[in-house]
Amino acid sequence: METVQTEGLEVVSEDDIRDLEPYRVLAEDGSPLREPSVPTEFLKKLYADMVLARRFDERAVLLSSVREIGTYAPHMGQEATQVGIVRALAPSDWFVPMYRDNGAMITMGMPMESLLRYWGGDEWGLHVPENLKMLPFAIPVGTQIPHAAGLAMAQKLGRTGGAVVVTVGDGGTSKGDFHEGLNFAGVFGLPLVVGVENNQYAISLPRSMQTHSKTIAQKALAYGVAGIMVDGNDVVASYEATRLALKLAREGRPVLVEYVTYRRSYHTTAELVSHKLQPEEEMSAWERRDPILRVEKYLMSKGALTQEEKEAIYDEANRRVKEAVERFRSAKPADPLDIFRYMYSKPTPNLVEEAYEAFGDAASALAQNNLDEADEQLGVEGKTVEVNIRNAVNLTLRQEMERDPRILVYGEDVARNGGVFQVTRDLLERFGERVFDTPLAEVSIAGVFVGLAVGGYIPVAEFQFDGFTLPAYDQIFNHIARYRNRTRGRYPMRGVIRFPYGAVHSLEHHSDSPETYFAHTPGLKVVVPSNPYDAKGLLASALRCEDPVVFMEPKRLYDAPKMAVPEEEYTVPIGKAKVVREGDDVTVVSYGAMLHVALEGSKGFSAEVIDLRTLSPLDTKTIVSSVEKTGRLVIVHEAPRNLGLGAEVAAQVSDKAIFSLKAPIKRVTSYDIVNPLAKLEDHNIPSPKRVEMAIRQTLSY
Repeated sequence: METVQTEGLEVVSEDDIRDLEPYRVLAEDGSPLREPSVPTEFLKKLYADMVLARRFDERAVLLSSVREIGTYAPHMGQEATQVGIVRALAPSDWFVPMYRDNGAMITMGMPMESLLRYWGGDEWGLHVPENLKMLPFAIPVGTQIPHAAGLAMAQKLGRTGGAVVVTVGDGGTSKGDFHEGLNFAGVFGLPLVVGVENNQYAISLPRSMQTHSKTIAQKALAYGVAGIMVDGNDVVASYEATRLALKLAREGRPVLVEYVTYRRSYHTTAELVSHKLQPEEEMSAWERRDPILRVEKYLMSKGALTQEEKEAIYDEANRRVKEAVERFRSAKPADPLDIFRYMYSKPTPNLVEEAYEAFGDAASALAQNNLDEADEQLGVEGKTVEVNIRNAVNLTLRQEMERDPRILVYGEDVARNGGVFQVTRDLLERFGERVFDTPLAEVSIAGVFVGLAVGGYIPVAEFQFDGFTLPAYDQIFNHIARYRNRTRGRYPMRGVIRFPYGAVHSLEHHSDSPETYFAHTPGLKVVVPSNPYDAKGLLASALRCEDPVVFMEPKRLYDAPKMAVPEEEYTVPIGKAKVVREGDDVTVVSYGAMLHVALEGSKGFSAEVIDLRTLSPLDTKTIVSSVEKTGRLVIVHEAPRNLGLGAEVAAQVSDKAIFSLKAPIKRVTSYDIVNPLAKLEDHNIPSPKRVEMAIRQTLSY
């Protein structure tokens, strides 16, 4: 190894990494560099697969050009990579494609008309047939890699013997998701193969703009995983390399495979007019390396493929594509109600209301399946235990994990340390591998959630602090919240995202109230307990809910006085607020830690105090009913005022009870500033005095 040393200091440079050459079986002219390991008939099948993929691609580009479908991502030139990967999969293996993998998905068994439906603007087109172990692709670049890592973790925990292959483009290797997904796989020794389809360009940017490393494959060294570089225009080499990678992955050694190929078309058909293709000389050079012609020449040179057989293969591909286009054109239009139908396991009250607004009486089909939560179900009568919120969450996790072996708890420091607030203390000793620490990488914590849920588990992902959720928001917003809708209910993302929130004289990034981000995200349910009883019951409901639930724990209440709660399991319904104090003159609405501020500030008044408990879906009915009685409304929350949850509560009351109001609605919140550090924090957070002043103001009318 060439090194530079100064008094024991060793510097390792890229020059220390040996040059890699892509593995090849067939030369560019089709002559064998080594004899293919696959039978001739199988090789002819690979050839036919590539021809079909090419013919579909050409037809899809044409359909897009005449606006019969929308924007489409061509894969021309990458057929050998895509076919080789899929044909290497065993029945127990999963495939997680990228958006350009049309050829791979067709080879996997995805109906061509389904892909045309998707690119034509119909979300049903991405509904993967039940018999395929394949996830639908998503448009956000590279974000599927942590999903695949989570799915691979599910295979490992379930001891299925299966592995997972996920694909990404060379541009996607610049994303943090690529790093966090590979790092997670390396740390846990997951049965995961990350296949990089290095087609030399990310839209218009060449590979040299994505990484300074000589190859993408050598990045494997940094993650402690195996690395393979293969000629992605050689279908035999791609197949053999993927088979080897899968073998290593099943043995507990994740693999990064770089398939060196070339995109011989536009990034998408949106660029048919606006974007110039790659340099003509470069295009010509890669055209001579065409993956279909390469294997065709080899087969013909061996006498294994005649001109008549070739023509028959092309005729069959043309026939299949033509019939798929006809089925696409004759497909039944999507039901407009579907835009509401798959957001949640049952349509929430606000969605039913909006559906009636959009479609009138046709929305009655949704209303019949409306949210209908059960009443609170208490534990064994008379048997209680004294707990605070910290203890209540821990007790519920223990009880629910004993009840349901699918529940997993994971995150930073949750296992050996029991969490920075000791909420998960002793769970590792009791449940073993079902409780595990993760790297300090919030994107992967959220992304792995997707794969674990697809794999049949109920993940409980802990983020150490409120601010730590924001790096993961892309995964939460674009995937966890949308996966049920994207898969038309096949994968509902059942699980819980837990984190402590709010100011408690802590540091920046540790003292925020980001609930509005999550409550504003369709597909999520958001709950915030204000006491140990609700913490225990709401968490039990969240763990039994068919939808992903964000469970926010007010950290200033972790050590609040204990209260008696039923020792046995019980649930508190999600979507149901609670009147904690009745009154006649003013309604005070709050949640979480601020509920106690609201209760203190409203003493001495005939105030009806409502604990929202659930922020999404919001229990508008309870709020409106109270305001119709009192005629006044004060809303208290810790988050900044501008566009905070109080604005939505006020809007709902203005919409449904405007003529019951006797005074303007008042909001008592933090100010529209960054929460100050400890010495000035109390000047920002709502206080009982500010609540009292707001009540007096509204009573003055």
